[in-house]
Amino acid sequence: FCFQLFLGDTNRTISETPMNQASSRSHCIFTIYVEARKAGEDVMRRSKLNLVDLAGSERASKTGIDGTTLKEAKYINLSLHYLEQVIIALQERSMGINRPHIPYRNSMMTMVLKDSLGGNCRTVMVANINPDQSQLDESISTCRFAMRVALVRNQVMLNEEVDPSLIIRRLKQEIRDLREEMRLVKGEAEDRGPLTPDEIKRLSEQVEAYCADNSPEATLNLGGSMLFIRAAFDAFRKLVRAGGVVGPAGVSQKLLSGGGENGNAAGPDMAEQLRKLRLQVQQRDNEINILVGMLKRRDAAGGAGGAAPGAAGGMMMGG
Repeated sequence: FCFQLFLGDTNRTISETPMNQASSRSHCIFTIYVEARKAGEDVMRRSKLNLVDLAGSERASKTGIDGTTLKEAKYINLSLHYLEQVIIALQERSMGINRPHIPYRNSMMTMVLKDSLGGNCRTVMVANINPDQSQLDESISTCRFAMRVALVRNQVMLNEEVDPSLIIRRLKQEIRDLREEMRLVKGEAEDRGPLTPDEIKRLSEQVEAYCADNSPEATLNLGGSMLFIRAAFDAFRKLVRAGGVVGPAGVSQKLLSGGGENGNAAGPDMAEQLRKLRLQVQQRDNEINILVGMLKRRDAAGGAGGAAPGAAGGMMMGG
C-alpha cells in the first residue's frame, strides 16, 4: 500500500513556478478497493476509498508563465473548472433545484470521482490556502470551492452484493453431495479399487481434526462413498482404542479418561459429582436400614399384642 502510493507520487510531474518552487503539474488519485465477507456467507461487502490530491489553480496573468508550463496550467484549470461545474450542479440539487443532469462526463477526473461526489459515500475535503496578501484572491476562491463541496449531500448505505462465484462453488458442492447420496441409497458399486495409503492417512487426519474440534459447527464430510465411511469408522475405532487424539496444537486429548485441556478442567468436577453421588447412596442405605428396623419392631410388637387380648377374652368367657 505505502509502496504503491510512493510509486504513484514519484510519477507526478513537478516544476518550479513563480508562485511555487515545487508545483504539481497534475492531479493525483489513489484508489483503494476493500472487500469483506463473513465466513460461510455469500454476501460480499465492497467499498472504495479515493485519495485525491488536486493541483492548485494558477492565474497566468500573475505567474507570467509560458510554453509548456502555461499549457499545463491551462489543462489544470480546465479540469478544476469541470470539477467545479459538477460541485455546483450537486449543490443546486441538494438545495431543491431541479438538476436532472450532472456533468460527470466532461472530464476523466470527474468520471473517476463520480462515486465520491454526490453518491453513496462520505466526502472529506481539505483546502490549502496561502495567507499572503498577494495570494488573497486565490485563497478566497479556494474557500468558496470548499464551501460548495460542504453543501453537497450524499446518501450513505452499505454496498452489499451476492458473490456469484461463491454461489456457483456452493451449488456445485451440493450437486456432488447429492449425487453421492443417491449412489449410496441405490447401492451402486464404485468404479475404483481400495483406498490408497495416502487417502487413509488423509482421512485419519480429518477424523482427528473433527474429534479435536470443540465447535458445535464441526463437520466431517465423507461423501457418499462406502469405502470412505468404513475407513472413517475404522479410524474412530483406532482412536477409541488408543484412548485419545492429538489436537491442532499437538496436545493429547483423551476420549475415554477425560484428559487434555478440557479433561483437566472437567476432572475436579467429575470427582466432586462422584463424591456427592456416593454420599447420596450411603444416605439411602441408612434410610433403608432404618425403615427395615422399624418394620421388624412393628412386627414384633404386633405379635405380642395379639396374644394378650386372646387370654383376656378367655377369662371373660370363662366367667
